[in-house]
Amino acid sequence: MVQVWSPMSQLQRSPEPGVWFIFDKSKRIAIVRLVEVRGRKLLRSVTFHDDPAQRQLIGYFPEDAMKLAVECTWSEYVKHVGPSTSNRK
Repeated sequence: MVQVWSPMSQLQRSPEPGVWFIFDKSKRIAIVRLVEVRGRKLLRSVTFHDDPAQRQLIGYFPEDAMKLAVECTWSEYVKHVGPSTSNRK
C-alpha cells in the first residue's frame, strides 16, 4: 500500500480536545483549534510560535471543513517559506 502525501497527512490531533497541529516533517508549523464565534463553531488556524503573542492568524473555516483549513494553512506556509521538503508525491 502506497501512502500519498497530502497536507492532511501532516495533521495530528493534540491531546487537548478540539486542537490539531500541522507539521512539516517534525516541525510544528500551525495550530487549528475549534472555537465558537458569535454562537457558531469554527476552525481557527494560526501559525505556530512558542510565544502565543507571535502567532499569526491564517483564517477561520467552517467546523466541517478541516481539509479546507489544512490546505489553506499549508498553502500560506509554502508561500512564506518556500516548498516543503516533506512534500513527496
